[in-house]
Amino acid sequence: MEDIQINNNVQLDALHDGFTWIHGNSTEDINLTIFLITICSEQLQHSLQSINELELTHNVYVSVIMNVSPTNKAYNEMRLRCKTDYFIQNDEDMEIYPNSLNIFYDYINQLTTNIYLHTFKLIDTCLGTGNPPIIDCLKLYNNTIMSQYSTYMNGEEPISSVDQLWHLQLSKTGYTSIDTKCIIGFHGKHRTPFDLMIRHCKIISSIMDPRIKTNSGHLCKLLRSLCIENAKILPYFHIAINHFSTFTTVDVVKLNQVLHHVNGYVSTSHLRSYNIHDRYIIPKFDNIIFDYDDFFSLFEMNNIDSEQFFCIIGILCIATDNYAYSKDKYPYDIYQYFYDILNNKKELLVLDNVDVKPDCNKTRVFVRSDITHIVYDIKHKHYFVNNKYNV
Repeated sequence: MEDIQINNNVQLDALHDGFTWIHGNSTEDINLTIFLITICSEQLQHSLQSINELELTHNVYVSVIMNVSPTNKAYNEMRLRCKTDYFIQNDEDMEIYPNSLNIFYDYINQLTTNIYLHTFKLIDTCLGTGNPPIIDCLKLYNNTIMSQYSTYMNGEEPISSVDQLWHLQLSKTGYTSIDTKCIIGFHGKHRTPFDLMIRHCKIISSIMDPRIKTNSGHLCKLLRSLCIENAKILPYFHIAINHFSTFTTVDVVKLNQVLHHVNGYVSTSHLRSYNIHDRYIIPKFDNIIFDYDDFFSLFEMNNIDSEQFFCIIGILCIATDNYAYSKDKYPYDIYQYFYDILNNKKELLVLDNVDVKPDCNKTRVFVRSDITHIVYDIKHKHYFVNNKYNV
């Protein structure tokens, strides 16, 4: 790694998989690598900025793991690529404080041979608990130990909570981890509705996976978004189900199975710790019959709470098998479909190659995505799906 250059102001367009630089003042005394793990979301620029703003008190390598999937493969690349004694898992939704290097090295200097991990807190105003709201997120690994343990406990299958299954191997072997209680930055400070939807998909997937040990806190993170306004939950579900029905099969049995987990027991005190004061238990669905009014209402509703709505979209992605914990299997098209409706419904747009009936009102909205094409006649409540007229 002798040819790696010092660069304390790396630009976003310079990043690519495997790109590595030194943040600091010299090429000497480097015991730590920060792995910037990214799928090139909008949050990456903020994470990179926080790295550029690290105080120059210690020299560290920064190395990019970009667009590697599934996630367990991306995390495994840290131990394969690391050439230093310690490494940091810095996901693209993490922004660390300028003095973080001092803190990391303070803990490194205190390490004993059987400690494989130190965890640090990050402030997350959406998913955290307490005041300030925090989550366990950023991890400092002892590479001497981690280099011996692959993330591939179940092959390359995309799984949620990769680190939990990874760490289980070490705990069984007698190694220990330390929860530092130290707040060292922010998590998801610049997340989009898509990022939050994926986070909820991950939570539900973990809760439903018997291999993964979850707790009430996992579910509370989901419930906080879901229960923002209880009166809207069922109407949002009916709307979303009817739109999902135009491009995929919504299996009521699978949906109710997912809802069973979403409705899982959480103590009142635990709910309160996440500022959830009025939880709503979602009733089972008896059957699913397409309803035009529910379908049309999405075009006409105002003041939709996007956080709650995309939480429900995440639940339906799991219920319809439209999610796996791997970058190439995220439901990008489903998100774009609903995003387009919510953001374009008041605009007059024209969709080419659609045979519009002569009596169709000229004021219409369409949503175009890789999943389906929709033209909606606001006045007459006619719509076209995949260039086919429906009434």
